[in-house]
Formats: sequence, structure tokens, C-alpha cells
Amino acid sequence: MSKICSLCGSSSLKKFLDLGQQPLANKYPTQEQFADERFFPLEVYVCESCRNVQLGHMVPRALMFEDYYYLSSVNGGLVRHFEALAQELSETNFVVDVGSNDGVLLRPLKKLGVRALGVEPSINVSKLAQDEGLDTLCAFFDQDTARQILESHGPADVIVASSVFTHLDDPNAFIEAIDLLLADDGVLVIEVEYILNMIDQVQFERFYLDRIFYYSISSMQALFAGHGMVLTKIDPVAQHGGSLRFTIKRATAAAPAADIERLIAVELETLNTAALRDFGAKCTELVTALVEVLNGWKSEGRKVSGYGAPARLSTITNFGSIGTELLPFTVDDSPLKQGRFSPGQHVPIVTSTELDAYAPEILIVFAYEYIDDIRRKTGNAYTYMMPIPLIELTANTAI
Repeated sequence: MSKICSLCGSSSLKKFLDLGQQPLANKYPTQEQFADERFFPLEVYVCESCRNVQLGHMVPRALMFEDYYYLSSVNGGLVRHFEALAQELSETNFVVDVGSNDGVLLRPLKKLGVRALGVEPSINVSKLAQDEGLDTLCAFFDQDTARQILESHGPADVIVASSVFTHLDDPNAFIEAIDLLLADDGVLVIEVEYILNMIDQVQFERFYLDRIFYYSISSMQALFAGHGMVLTKIDPVAQHGGSLRFTIKRATAAAPAADIERLIAVELETLNTAALRDFGAKCTELVTALVEVLNGWKSEGRKVSGYGAPARLSTITNFGSIGTELLPFTVDDSPLKQGRFSPGQHVPIVTSTELDAYAPEILIVFAYEYIDDIRRKTGNAYTYMMPIPLIELTANTAI
């Protein structure tokens, strides 16, 4: 039976990547929880109609976000990113940040005197923001939540959803909730990991079960057009391997971005069945090469460890069956992850003090876009390697 595109309803979905059975990438189990881990197929499809990329299997969102282990504020690069965004919003009357995490955007907005409210479904993470005095509603963002905010705070002049939109199982329902809360001339700011960058840079590790949809400009344009909204501005941002920031308004209040058709034409050169099939083959080659080198280093007696435990660590290690025999541990700066294990392969997640005790020669940097911060934290004392593709991260390496 053919699968149906969840955005446009077309039956022209084509599978181009199969990453096997994968655990939930943002669940970091304790030893006692190993037996309870669940695995699901991670298959990736492209819609030949709207050029949206999506997973073939959707895991219920409640399994993922009620207990969550990703903290934005432990990442210096993300902190600076949201401080800059806050400056851009400094003249705004009321901002709603959907998926506000631990308050990484709320914090600088508060310092600037901007009235802001976060909406965060993760109980443990939202509490961190609340305890800091950052106005945060612990809830999924839906129409009921939008009505609640509208009654208590009034309409939002700006709604921000950064690295949230790809996680939604029903983006149309999300946009309907936005429509309820957004002021008539309001602005929606969405940041999404850009599928074209993922394909061009062969970033298969950025596919995981938390994220259902991987958007193109083409699919975003079609999706929002169905709700009477237009993409008024499209800006590249560096986060998450190369994302796009979409500024979106009601079609009655603004015109589409002037260069949108040119950008879509560029996309169509890559988001086609033949190019994506080549991408799938390249993914297998890259993870095979990584495993071969790790085995070689092990046989040579060279000490290796990881740095960072982002979701992509789970995708890479489970696709390549990389366990503690090749990767004894990985360091992570988030206190929520420390003392736990990576999903599936159960690589220990430790503090940076373990580096002094173990003295590895090589660090596999899974959070490689933050290599400058990691070098500063570790004293630039190791050989730093990006896992996919396996290359050394030097001062001149372009990320």
C-alpha cells in the first residue's frame, strides 16, 4: 500500500533512505531502563509533488517530550544565536516562544524588557525555566493553549518556533493554533533544519524519530499558502548544520519574498529521486568508513572518545552498530544527560573530567558545529574529528 504525503495528500512518496530500527534519540536511559527501550523503523521518504521529506513511521509525540534531556542554554553557540534574535525583537510588545526549552530566548527578551511567554511541553525542562522566573507554560501548543494565552495575555505580535516545526505530527493543526493567537499584522518566525543542506552535506545523522518532517522552501510555501499565509523573508542561519529562518505573515498583510521562485528552482535540482537515491548510497558508505577507521584505531591501541551527545549520536551509532568497544564514552555538558547512556548502543555520557582520567588521543565531535567552544573548553589538547564524513576539524574547517 502506497504512503500518503502528510502535507499535501499526494500518493507520490518515494523512499530513499532506510536507517534501520532506531530508538528515540533524545531519551537517555539509565542502566535500569535499558530493557524498556523501544525501537522503531527510521525510513525517509520524499514527496515528488510538494518536495517535502518525511518519515514513514510516526511515533506519538507524548512519548518524546514529556521527559526531555535537551537543554539549549548549555550550548554557547545557541545562547549567542538567541541573544541576537532577541535584539531583533527588542521593539516587540508581546512574544510567544513555542518550544521555549529552558528559556534560552526568554532570558534575553526579559533582560531587554520585552513581554514574553514560553510554551514548553517537557515537564522537567519547563520547570527549569519557571524556577528561573521565566514565564513558561508547560503545554503542547494547540488551539486550546492558544485560546488560553489569548485570554490571559492578548494576541501575540510575534510567535517564534525555532527547531520545533520539524517535530510536529500535524503542522496544519499547529498553524491553525497560530492563526488564533497571532495579531492581524503579526509575524511568525520559524527556524527549521533545511533539507537541502542535509542532502548536499550528506547529514543523514540529522534524521531521527523526533523529527517527522524535513522542509524545503517549496513545501513550506505550499503548506502556508493553504492557510492564507506567505513566506515574506528567508534567511540562512548556522544552527543545526545549516537552517533557514522563515518570516511568515498573513497574505492580507504582506507579499511573498521576492526571490522565492529562484530559491525553489535551485532546490528542484537536488530534491529529485535520482539525487536522493545517490544520497542514500553515500550514507551507507560514510558510516561504513567510520566503523572501519574506529576498528583500525582500536587495533592500533589509539584511545578514542566522543564529545557531545546530541540526537545525531544516536542515529550514527545505531545505524553503524557502534558501541562501547569502539566508543568508550562521550562527554556532554548537559547535567541532564551526564550519568546516563546513549540510546540503543548505551555509550556512557560523562563529564569533561573523564577526559583527564582517560587521556584520549582523538575526540569524535558529535556536536561539531560548536567545535570552537569545545576547543576552548578542552584546551585544544586533542585531535578533533567530525564523524560524518570522518575528517579532522582544524581551525580552517568549514562547518
